[in-house]
Amino acid sequence: MFRPPRPFGIWTSLVLLCGGGLFLTGSAGAQTLEISASSVQGPGWQAQHLQASLQTDSSYTAHLQVQAGVVAMGKQRVWQKMQGHCKLQTQYGWSCSGLQLTVSGSPWGELQSDGRLQVLRSDGAGSLQLHLQGATFGHTTLRIHSGATGHWQLQARGDLALKGWVPALQMLPAKWQAGGAMHWQLTSDGKSWSRINQLHFVARLYKGQFSSPDGLQAAQNVAATLTGDGQWLRHWQGQLQLRWTQGGVLWSPWYWAAPVRPVVVHSDWQQTAEQWRLNRGRIDWPELGTARFTVSQSLHGGSMRWDLHDVDVGLEPLFAHWIKPLLPASSFAAQALLAGRLRFSVAGVPALHALRWDLQGGSFSSPPMSLQGVSSHGAWDEHSPLESAVFHWQRATLYHIPLGPVALRLALHPGGFALYHPLDIHLLGGVLHFQQLSGHWRGAHSGFAMRGDLKGLSMRSLTRIMHWPPFTGTIQATIPELTYHAGTIHTSGELSAGIFGGEVRVRDLQVQNFLGVMPLLRANVSVQGLQLKPLTEAFHFGYISGVLDGNLRHLYLLNWSPEAFQARFATVKTPGVPQKISYQAVQNITKLGGGAGIGGFFQGMFLRLFNTFSYRHLGMGVDLANGIAELSGVGTENGGFVILQGQGLPRVDIVGYNHRVSWDELLARLKTAMETGPQVHTGE
Repeated sequence: MFRPPRPFGIWTSLVLLCGGGLFLTGSAGAQTLEISASSVQGPGWQAQHLQASLQTDSSYTAHLQVQAGVVAMGKQRVWQKMQGHCKLQTQYGWSCSGLQLTVSGSPWGELQSDGRLQVLRSDGAGSLQLHLQGATFGHTTLRIHSGATGHWQLQARGDLALKGWVPALQMLPAKWQAGGAMHWQLTSDGKSWSRINQLHFVARLYKGQFSSPDGLQAAQNVAATLTGDGQWLRHWQGQLQLRWTQGGVLWSPWYWAAPVRPVVVHSDWQQTAEQWRLNRGRIDWPELGTARFTVSQSLHGGSMRWDLHDVDVGLEPLFAHWIKPLLPASSFAAQALLAGRLRFSVAGVPALHALRWDLQGGSFSSPPMSLQGVSSHGAWDEHSPLESAVFHWQRATLYHIPLGPVALRLALHPGGFALYHPLDIHLLGGVLHFQQLSGHWRGAHSGFAMRGDLKGLSMRSLTRIMHWPPFTGTIQATIPELTYHAGTIHTSGELSAGIFGGEVRVRDLQVQNFLGVMPLLRANVSVQGLQLKPLTEAFHFGYISGVLDGNLRHLYLLNWSPEAFQARFATVKTPGVPQKISYQAVQNITKLGGGAGIGGFFQGMFLRLFNTFSYRHLGMGVDLANGIAELSGVGTENGGFVILQGQGLPRVDIVGYNHRVSWDELLARLKTAMETGPQVHTGE
């Protein structure tokens, strides 16, 4: 019959293995065996100051006491000191009952444990029961059963206090705070102690929370459940599922709150000798949409590969919770409202290298523009020299100007895009023609560029939409190459447009924060050959005929309102064009220059007898800075500035004496002049 070895033989063998010291004392019927070792170590772990004492009081009963000093795994100290004792019986095998352990100096503070260890003599089966607890550790119950053939089963469960576990395992950076509790269960089995065949675990988080010192990362009252299983079939493989049911997470600039129905993430997983992989993953996020994913990482280094595919999301929640937090609060895009259904796939290693998308029923609305009936589809690949994209809209507005339907096709290359064919956009009876439209998103000068022209835009329609005085005619314009980078528009040439029989040229154009809340425009503008008759008819200013030249230098518009400029405008004699002015226009120019109009009863009655007056020179200068306008004219007279120099009989001169006036007051004078009623018709 097999009989297990006496305790003396067992501990003698352990001494030989440890290379420690052995002391044997005692009298008849009682023996004491002590074993010690200064250090024992293995791959990745080390234990110091080990000591065991076995005291027998009969042939089958003994008292075992053990203690150990510092035990470390890698750089992590498991404990500073451990002490334990139990009653060891060997009559029917090995049975260590009343097992008591005390651990001090662990990352979780003081720990207490009790349990039982048993190995049966009849078939070699064994079992271990252990209960471990601590104030910051929580508590854990462990049960292991082993059969004679080597097959074993493990069951463990416990409740963990995250306040102690998170800093102990360095799961968050130092000085971060964490709280909450986690209940967990684990079952596993194997055919030998050298290999686990399968396992299953469940971890439930309650009232989880964390916060960084600056408060930019935090979570509150989070509830989630993580379940998983695995089995060994030439390599490890299994399934994982995460359910987030409660709480909110702030990871600046994002904030996510758990929806009414839980967020569910499910995936298969596998680990081989070469890599680990999450495969056939799926994300179900209520009120947002669904997605599938794959992630893999080589165990021998290299970049992580990821693939997010078959994504089907609502554009409104995607923008509100994932894209908008990344945008500057002052940008026009941050104020946008989006709608539609977006399907897309993206992949990276780890940076983005491929993208496919399909947008249907989209809309975009944000001052100063809106798009309705938007659809788009296309593909882009970092390693493909050419892909394509299609973009449609049915209706659009830009600064309240309606734009016709557009069907846009782009050629995509790894670093940007370009038009396949020239593009026409119909607006206000005219056509905006894009000969060139291209963009690039790599390098220090990422942005887009365009070149084209504008033909036949109706001034009447434009002035009605912009609430300006009604103009007549059309605008023809040439647009040189415009470039957009980092919110700023530049032009490399000169913009020109025909209006009121003359030509307006814009040079040195720059618009900062073009689509932002407070755009700033800088430019130099020159006017040549402007016909005053149609201009004054449009503004109801009073009849003036002649040809006007001038310029605005150093023009600054903030949010499209003048902040500063230096303006000079004056008439030039032109063959075939008379220089005449009506009584009403004389009155209005006088008021604009700061006078009270043509005074005196008899003088007024006399001048009213004439419909128009001839003039030699008409002009005015305005220098605007800090809200104050400095006024000047075409000459000086008696300390004043000449605005109108008359000619013939009756001769009418207009001289202004108020050189400085607030810009708001000057605008008020101009508005009053244009609201004085219908002009006098001359029959010309």
